[in-house]
Amino acid sequence: MSLRTPTARPGAKDTAAPDRPAPRPERSVAPVVTAISLLGMLVVGQLYVAIPLLPEVGRAWGVDQASATWATSAYAATYAVISLFSGALARRFGTRTVLVAGVAALAAATACVPLAESFGAGLSLRAAQGLFAGVYVPLVYAYLNAHVPASKLPTALTIVSACMAGTIVIGQVESQLLAAVVGWRGTFWVTAPLLLAGALVLRRVLSAVDPARTADRASAPGGGPGRLWKRLLPLYVVGLTCSTTMTAVYTSVQLYGPPELVGDGQAMLMLRATAIPALVLGVLVAPLLGRIPARPRGAGAFAVAAAGICGAGLFGGTTAGLATSMFVFMLGVAAIGPAVVQEIGTAAGTAHGVMATALYGFTLNIGGGLGAQLPLAFGEVRGVGLFMSALLGGCVVLLVVSGRRPAPARPAVPPT
Repeated sequence: MSLRTPTARPGAKDTAAPDRPAPRPERSVAPVVTAISLLGMLVVGQLYVAIPLLPEVGRAWGVDQASATWATSAYAATYAVISLFSGALARRFGTRTVLVAGVAALAAATACVPLAESFGAGLSLRAAQGLFAGVYVPLVYAYLNAHVPASKLPTALTIVSACMAGTIVIGQVESQLLAAVVGWRGTFWVTAPLLLAGALVLRRVLSAVDPARTADRASAPGGGPGRLWKRLLPLYVVGLTCSTTMTAVYTSVQLYGPPELVGDGQAMLMLRATAIPALVLGVLVAPLLGRIPARPRGAGAFAVAAAGICGAGLFGGTTAGLATSMFVFMLGVAAIGPAVVQEIGTAAGTAHGVMATALYGFTLNIGGGLGAQLPLAFGEVRGVGLFMSALLGGCVVLLVVSGRRPAPARPAVPPT
């Protein structure tokens, strides 16, 4: 499907999103979505790239494989914290400037990670990676909500979200393949120049026009900040749960999966790769799913993801059971992200859009950090799968209940 922005007629207005400025007619959406998606796989993928490298990283830094999981949590922690400040940075310096600078600095930090010779130094450099990467997710979502026409937004968000959610799979596959050829250190050294090239591409394709810096703060929908954040809180809770689940399940498979998987790198690679078609399918059906309102679409996607993770808990003792379960789970995940982000953008509007998505990015990465440690509490794939499926089921209920509109008060009947 083409993502080219339609040429605006003189005097025409975008009535579908009155608080969002109409996109510039001469700028095509497709290059922007392509650049953001491909670069997002590299940026967000750095969170998950350490999972297949746990044995090698642990040996290099003198710790066991379980302790090496902190390489993922260190990245996620600083990523989460800086994402909270991404809105303020964007208003001060501009969205494009902050994104380009953040990715360029991430490239430098990524090149330094292999130089660490101790556990402490390695965690510090992983934390530095997360610090510079943390602006990416909230700002690109805010950029899309502000610049993409309402008719194209569900498809654009699905493509971007599927690519970044897919990094839980693609990032692991990439690191495992690269490590087999150039070693775990070479995995980071190959990625660093690609990140730098991506920063240059971003500077070229993103618009310098920044609605977040000029929007009237009083124009946000929702009836005031207090009511707005009350509407957004359930969306942050479900985002936190989804990201925790993604990291927890794949980490548990790496640590406690069936022996034929844990002891066979090729089999583990195939397991991770089986989830990629689910993400592709999610993108292909995006135009159809985009016709469904965001909140019920998100509830349905969580139900699919919950079924997949429940399957991982019930049938996680076999490779075939895990592969089928993870396919179903990632099929749900492909639809969760765009639905939640679209609902956040609609609720927050231009005035609070960057800050709202920044807080969403914070919750995602807090979830990523928690998910890396959660398997240690269970010591098995089954426990993690069943526990997370229950939480995902709770997300379905939360989205349905919080999306209900209160019935209008009936006027009082005066006494006769």
